[in-house]
Amino acid sequence: MKIALYVASWPPGRKATGIVTYTAQLVPEFQKMGHEVFILTHDTNAEFDSEKNIINLNKVEFSFITRLILRIVYVFSKSYYNYLIGGYSLKLSLQELKIQKGIEIVEIEESFGWNKILSKKAFIPVLVRLHGPWFQTGKFNDSNVEHKVNKNRAKREGIGIKSAHYITANCNETLNSVKSFYKLDLPHSKIIPTPLNAVSEEEKWEINKCDNNSILFVGRFDSIKGGDLVLQAFNILLDKNPDLTLTFIGPDVGLKIENEVVHFEKYVKNNFSTDFRKHINFHGQMNHSDLMALRTKHFITVIAAQYDTMGYMLLEPMSYGCPIISTAVGGIPEVIKDKHNGLLVPSQDIDALAAACQSLISDNELTTSIAHQAWLDCKEKYSAKTVASKTIDTYQEAIDKLKQYNLN
Repeated sequence: MKIALYVASWPPGRKATGIVTYTAQLVPEFQKMGHEVFILTHDTNAEFDSEKNIINLNKVEFSFITRLILRIVYVFSKSYYNYLIGGYSLKLSLQELKIQKGIEIVEIEESFGWNKILSKKAFIPVLVRLHGPWFQTGKFNDSNVEHKVNKNRAKREGIGIKSAHYITANCNETLNSVKSFYKLDLPHSKIIPTPLNAVSEEEKWEINKCDNNSILFVGRFDSIKGGDLVLQAFNILLDKNPDLTLTFIGPDVGLKIENEVVHFEKYVKNNFSTDFRKHINFHGQMNHSDLMALRTKHFITVIAAQYDTMGYMLLEPMSYGCPIISTAVGGIPEVIKDKHNGLLVPSQDIDALAAACQSLISDNELTTSIAHQAWLDCKEKYSAKTVASKTIDTYQEAIDKLKQYNLN
């Protein structure tokens, strides 16, 4: 099979995004199975421009008429201009790949709503992968983005989803929410989990090899990831555990508080004691390999998101067999079962989060049990090989569906 995958940035490591990680997990497995993969992106290193299977969409040349139309659109709406130029550069590249390489299917994320442009005349089947629709995640955006832009993005995503030949999602919660919000049946849709290979048993977390006084939080300092909630819960824990430390890793986007974006240091200074800051190791953005090296060194990994599908924020600590405490939001309860492979707490419940951390600090047997089960579940259910095989079967279904449609 000849497969085209759109990803906003390539190669992996250029930007911190789970969609790139998802693609990077699947590509080598597809290749091992004998399939040819083409990566299309608007953001790549210059040295990759010569790679035959990596297409830089910024180098697509438009006709004179198309350029003229785009200039006119730009004057009236920059957001619509970005939508059109992104979608049409992708479509032209796919048409060329169809002619020259015989590609059979393309998979894209829902984020840009480009599927309406791609599906017109349906020259190849388009599979849309739901990674986190804007109507679910946009409400947590702390930047000064106009409401109208947010609303238009959600609308375009809905049009793109409706036009897709096939839809996949990594959890039932996301798929069902999309159906409900856009009032769509989506009969050609399927749940395919997020892929990630678990580390070997020798590499996974062990209670006697970590710092038992340490908690790890990985995520942006913003509203959706709940870093502020983790800080407040940690403040409660310090009363009983004065030697405890918190490692905070993630970009400092800031929280929107009373029309002001408050960043990490100011938030800590405004809400906690001077001594509190001494217990916090704030690293900001960190490269992936350095982050992974820290996972097994911490006693507990905390996830406090207000929303998440079933992303790498959850799977990465599972792949290392780390003890996890997480908010029960989005698709997380479809993966984490309380006191089986992690602990679940209600969203935004600071006292419950602190109590869950204390329960693991006080119970090594429970901590060890849930950690090992998390590693087993990742190994058995979410391996890249297993997910790639399910994905290829779904691609074939989408191809057969479009063939049948064209025959009719």
